[in-house]
Amino acid sequence: MIKLPEGKTFTEHELYFKERTGNDFTFFYKKYYPKLIYYTSKMCGDVQKAQDITTDSFMTAFEKIDKYDKDKSQFSTWLFTIARNILLQDIKVSKKTISLDVEYDEDGSSLKDFIKEDDPVDITLQDVIQKKAQIMMDQIQSLKDPYKSVIEMREIKKMSYRDISLELNRNLSTIKSQIRNGRIILINQTKSRFEKIDSDR
Repeated sequence: MIKLPEGKTFTEHELYFKERTGNDFTFFYKKYYPKLIYYTSKMCGDVQKAQDITTDSFMTAFEKIDKYDKDKSQFSTWLFTIARNILLQDIKVSKKTISLDVEYDEDGSSLKDFIKEDDPVDITLQDVIQKKAQIMMDQIQSLKDPYKSVIEMREIKKMSYRDISLELNRNLSTIKSQIRNGRIILINQTKSRFEKIDSDR
C-alpha cells in the first residue's frame, strides 16, 4: 500500500513525482523494473524475493520522492541506492552472504559502477558482508561430497534443482535433501565466526 503525504491525492502525488524527476513514475518503472529484478535476483539468488525487493524499492521511491534531490544524483542512482539498502537490511536480518561486486547488467556493470562515489554507502556493513561471503566460500570449498558439488552448483552457479539433478544424474528429492543438509553443515561451521564478526562491529 502506497502511503501518500497528508492532503495529497494519488494524481497530485504523480504530478509532484514528475515535477521532481522530470518523468512519469510509469516511465521509470518500465525502464528500471527489469534491471532491478535482474540485479536483486543475482544478489539474493531468489527471484520471488527479488520481485518483492524491487516492488518495495519503487514504492519507497514514490512515497519518499520529496527526499530526492536531482541536483545531487540521477533518479536511477537514487533508486538503485534504495534497492541496495533494502537488500542489505534483508541480508543483515537473514544473515545471508553475497558479493556486492556481482554484475547486474549485460554490460558487466556492478553496483559499485552504478552508484556514484558521493552517494551514502554503509561501508561497515558492506565490509561485514564481504568478510562473511569469503568465509562461506572457503567453507564451501572444504565440504566433502556429495555436499560440495551440489552446494557449488546451487549457491555459486545458481543452477536450478532440476538442472543439478540432470547434471549429476541423481534423483531430484536426493538433490534437495543433500543441498538442505549441506546448508545445515555450512551454518554450523560458520556460526561462531559470523558471530565474532558481528560482535567486533
